[in-house]
Amino acid sequence: MTGWDRGSKEGESSVIDNLIENEAEIVRLIQQDGSYMSGDGKSSEIHRVINEDETLRGEFDEILERFHEKKRDESNGKEDVVLEQRYLEVIPPENFSHVAGEIYRSSFPRMENFAFLQRRLKLKSILVLIPEEYPAENEQFLKQSGIRLFQVGMSGNKEPFVNIPSDLLTRALEVVLNPENQPILIHCNRGKHRTGCLVGCIRKLQNWSLTMIFDEYRRFAFPKARALDQQFIEMYNDNEIIRIAHKNNWLPIQW
Repeated sequence: MTGWDRGSKEGESSVIDNLIENEAEIVRLIQQDGSYMSGDGKSSEIHRVINEDETLRGEFDEILERFHEKKRDESNGKEDVVLEQRYLEVIPPENFSHVAGEIYRSSFPRMENFAFLQRRLKLKSILVLIPEEYPAENEQFLKQSGIRLFQVGMSGNKEPFVNIPSDLLTRALEVVLNPENQPILIHCNRGKHRTGCLVGCIRKLQNWSLTMIFDEYRRFAFPKARALDQQFIEMYNDNEIIRIAHKNNWLPIQW
């Protein structure tokens, strides 16, 4: 006959006392049946004996509460890990693409893209082609990550009279082609038109044909390719940037 079948109160109490001293045994029984209330054998017998003694009941409730607190802590810990993993996910910005060497292009980076820019690209610089003030959260990210910000504000080639000045394009190319600023990301708002014009002028320095340049431009600008952008790329006088690039040994552009 086992200790659970003994009729004396003393025998029952000694069994429970031993179990309370060894919390791991009670926790094991709770985990085994999902609740100390369910099942046959030891778990149901523990329930019967504890309910007959208020002292034992109080001690057991303390053990049970500690067990559930531990489970809650473990659950919260898992949630924290999931949130941290989501934060560290490497999500590229929209319209992201490699241009050449350590030059990249994209739309305006958002907070969910920061880990990608820092951890995957290991950027040294960002060149933004919009004239508006850079968002505070983006500036804070750049400061914390040690990424330098260059801003060459352009209004874009839009009908009827707004055009990108050639000197601004030359200034932007000076930033992009300088290896000291690379890896570098070029972006405007959508990564389509102003970014497409700058990349098109980079392709001219790589001696791409206009057919290939315009095909790449239209793929990124779809469905709103601008004829003025393509005209600007074709008509851009690259003599000055070629002179600067050769002087600094920035050409040819490495793949």
